[in-house]
Amino acid sequence: MTKYAIGADVGGTSVKMGIFTDKGAMIDKWSIPTDTSNEGVNISEDVTKSIREQLQKSNISKDQVIGVGVGVPGFVNEDAGRVDFAVNIGWRNYPLQNSLSEALHLPVYINNDANMAAAGEYWQGAGRNSRSAFCVTLGTGVGGGILLNGDVVNGPSGTGGEVGHVTVVPGGRLCSCGRRGCLEEYVGMKGFSLNLKERLASSGQATQLHAESEVSELFVAANAGDELAQAVIDESLYYLGLVLSNVVTLLNPEKIIIGGGISAAGDQLLEPLKKHYERFSLEQADRSLSFGIAELGNDAGIYGCAWLVINRENKNFT
Repeated sequence: MTKYAIGADVGGTSVKMGIFTDKGAMIDKWSIPTDTSNEGVNISEDVTKSIREQLQKSNISKDQVIGVGVGVPGFVNEDAGRVDFAVNIGWRNYPLQNSLSEALHLPVYINNDANMAAAGEYWQGAGRNSRSAFCVTLGTGVGGGILLNGDVVNGPSGTGGEVGHVTVVPGGRLCSCGRRGCLEEYVGMKGFSLNLKERLASSGQATQLHAESEVSELFVAANAGDELAQAVIDESLYYLGLVLSNVVTLLNPEKIIIGGGISAAGDQLLEPLKKHYERFSLEQADRSLSFGIAELGNDAGIYGCAWLVINRENKNFT
């Protein structure tokens, strides 16, 4: 009898879900809107209902499902099965694991969404066949995930991999976490946009950009020879290269994977990033390292959530 794992990637606007075989093949995927009203109280019920309906449509019995993995954008305590804080959803100290497990009568595992995107790439994407990887997600903010020796590194407080909150400019821009100078204030869509606005205000350079230009326009302009656009990109990638050099020195991963919406820039992002990285890197740590762009796109999170189920269930039986 074929066994299945279900992945659910909870976002601020939608919950993406998928059904996978225990060998990693995705057989179905779908999404539902995220109801963030009343501090997200309805989300668990909506996810439960949707999973039941999809299993019925797919003619999969509950006995065939080994578990459900859930990724959440926020601070997650996997061991306690609790979401400590997820600002975009409204959850604080929310017992998500118990809520879903009791409703579905299935094992449920939860983790941070950036960790799950990293796990997905490690399992079936750009990091496959490597023993260790560090994945950076460049979206509105900056997320990160550490995979070492086949497992996610969460840390006892669930903050392992939170690269977006590494300080790069002491006393710098105020971050949503309450501290100043965090990486995600200089990198990611928000960071790139802030860098652009500052340069437009202080520079007299001619440019086709304006204060409301999208990050994608920034890369198009740089490719067309816009020097101000390239300077903005270089500023952001300088900070990211600096942080990644320290990550590699500390963790010595085999692979650095760049994901998120900004990774669509491909080599136009990767090549200058590597140059900035090399300014700070330790040669010994670089010998087995390679850089890559994420391959799974928006599906990385649901792949990672399915991986979490399979990984944890395998451990339970060994």
